[in-house]
Amino acid sequence: MTHEESWQKAKERYPVGSAARGVVKARFPFGVFLELEEASAVKGFVDIVSYNPGGPGDESPAPLPEVGETVEGTVVSLVDRDQQIRLQVGPPPWEGRP
Repeated sequence: MTHEESWQKAKERYPVGSAARGVVKARFPFGVFLELEEASAVKGFVDIVSYNPGGPGDESPAPLPEVGETVEGTVVSLVDRDQQIRLQVGPPPWEGRP
């Protein structure tokens, strides 16, 4: 299977709004890259703003997960240019604010 075929298959498996789970493969100050369970050839990405596992009312930003940890979230975008599936963990930070 070519990389393009892997990307197309991943987009079908993980449409925007669907749940996704993956293992952290790389951690940076700005976010983490994941190996997704059912699309290992495609990168999952959670940026620091999209990582809010505590939910509304949690004032302090949560530390990003470590390499090897499993992360579950919701697909928020499919980036063709980077062949990357971006996830949101917990509600967006602007929800629940006055």
